[in-house]
Amino acid sequence: MKTLRTFLLGALAALPVLAADSVDVPAPVALQVGQKCTMMLNSNAGTGYTWQVAEPAASNKVVKVELFGTSPDDSFCCGFPVPVTLTITGQKPGKVLVRVVYVRPWEKGKAPAREQSFSVTVSPAAK
Repeated sequence: MKTLRTFLLGALAALPVLAADSVDVPAPVALQVGQKCTMMLNSNAGTGYTWQVAEPAASNKVVKVELFGTSPDDSFCCGFPVPVTLTITGQKPGKVLVRVVYVRPWEKGKAPAREQSFSVTVSPAAK
């Protein structure tokens, strides 16, 4: 049993991390109307932290910002990386800064544990 436990712990240590704390994104992000840019953000199950859009970047309708996988899920174990998908979709020509923060929603006024900013330029769709 001890040998099996040692083997399993060694195997877990060898697993790659799903995503880094920050993502490699072309700066600035260039999209056409209707085009999407999707990236993975690292999250940690069970810590209470979640990725949120910091400002309503979509209020000017240049882009649509969606985050998937931000709510706790019983299929993930505490302390393990959980991928969160960030999708930015070009809605109309223009330029906008998209900022997402990694926070505990109930901790008001506290600085985010992490944040990412994306300068996005949307051009008209190719005809």
